[in-house]
Amino acid sequence: MRQHLRLALPPLSCLTLESPLAFAIVEGDGRLVRAGQLPLQQLGEQAGARPVYAVLYGDDAVVTTITVPPVPASRLNAAVIGSIEPMALSDLMQLCIAHGKRAPDGKVNVAWTNRRPLQDAWSLLAKAGLNIVAFVPHQLALPVNDPDPERPLGLPAGPRWLAPLPGWSLAIDALRPASGLGRWRKALAWSAVAAAIWVLGLNWYAAQLKGQAEALRQSMQHAVAQAFPQIPVIIDPVRQAQQQRDALRLSQGTATDDDFMALAQATAQVLDFAQGHVLAMHYDKGVLTLTLTEGYTAPANEAALAQAASVRQLFLEKDPAQAHVWHARRAGVTDTDTGRS
Repeated sequence: MRQHLRLALPPLSCLTLESPLAFAIVEGDGRLVRAGQLPLQQLGEQAGARPVYAVLYGDDAVVTTITVPPVPASRLNAAVIGSIEPMALSDLMQLCIAHGKRAPDGKVNVAWTNRRPLQDAWSLLAKAGLNIVAFVPHQLALPVNDPDPERPLGLPAGPRWLAPLPGWSLAIDALRPASGLGRWRKALAWSAVAAAIWVLGLNWYAAQLKGQAEALRQSMQHAVAQAFPQIPVIIDPVRQAQQQRDALRLSQGTATDDDFMALAQATAQVLDFAQGHVLAMHYDKGVLTLTLTEGYTAPANEAALAQAASVRQLFLEKDPAQAHVWHARRAGVTDTDTGRS
């Protein structure tokens, strides 16, 4: 037991914030450090963070010893309650009951007090800032063979204040006053769980976006590498593709409708069904050759496809010898111009 404060309570029904209370600060080895008397409302500062053992007024608790037959530890409380029921003068639901361990001979020390006054007193003590860890019946807070067991603890503090205290008390959790934090603890806990799930969801979504971005980057690098094989290392595919396009345009002078980019854009507008299915692209002498992957759906009305190409001054044809290969050129470019027979 570490350093603590022992407090002598008046009758619970008389306790107020102005009540003068005798106290003693006791070291863990049982030595008296300091004693005095202060109004309850000032005791919080005196106690600080020390645990407080409140000694009940003599008449506020009934203490007795009962005999309990051998029972499992989980059923000891029920056995104690059953044993004291004939002895209690009040409804058991209105009592606060506590007990110690069962001795080898079956003896059990038990105490009880009225539930409501104890609960109200505990709330008042907590309001004063006291950290109550035990409510000890007067009879159990005195030395063995005390010459005057009926006399309350008072000043000056002497050996009567320093007796070993039992390891149990009437400070049961069911009566513990709810602090401001206690009332919100459950809500705060659920908020923390929700925040953790939200963070995990964000991390998962970020990882998913990162994977998609990496796949897109690799796809762009692959497309640029196929279109411009002369680029040794692709770091920024968009910028490098733009630079290569500009370089091609500058090397050939002013852009015309027969340039690769203009032809590719017009072809993409006509062959919109090929979107996402372009496996390879080749441009030579005004002819753009597209090799498509399987899985696309070509238009059933080839006349409509030819008309759409004609509107854009294109000539489209499907390679007669190779599946999934299409050729596009400007309407004015002939096979002789391209070198195709």
